Amino acid sequence: MTNFFFTLLLGIAGGFTVHAVTMKVSFKQRTIDNKIKIFDSIIGTWVKMRNFVFAHHPGHPVDSVPLQISINFDQMYGQSQQLIGETILICEDDNLTSLINTLNERIYRTSWHLLNIHEVNTEMEKFKIDAFDAVRKMRLDIERSTRFELSDFLHIYSGLLRNKR
Repeated sequence: MTNFFFTLLLGIAGGFTVHAVTMKVSFKQRTIDNKIKIFDSIIGTWVKMRNFVFAHHPGHPVDSVPLQISINFDQMYGQSQQLIGETILICEDDNLTSLINTLNERIYRTSWHLLNIHEVNTEMEKFKIDAFDAVRKMRLDIERSTRFELSDFLHIYSGLLRNKR
């Protein structure tokens, strides 16, 4: 009889442990999927903004940008800001989040219409180099999320200790 209860308790503890680890793995996988989706969307938005600049640049400096073109570019910027808000939620690296926001502000705030096409190309090349560095850091952030660390197991354990209200 004692053997039965010991086996039962061992089964309950083992089942709970397997369940807790499975839930943590599932959470990490969802986090990784979200990071990939958000980072991919940010990169895609930057490409759209870059293409938009080249598609609507007259080739020489102009005093003002037509209203509709300005509105369309502002909408792309608004979408990118929403993605940066999501990045703040999913990315644990504050430096990476700050870098992404800085790059986004740079592509939006540059007065492209005041530059000639050669200057636009030069600025876009500089942006591309910095963006590749950010993408490399995004990839590293995703890779770090795939590893189980002691803090993950402590998080599981701390969930057992919390009082339910």
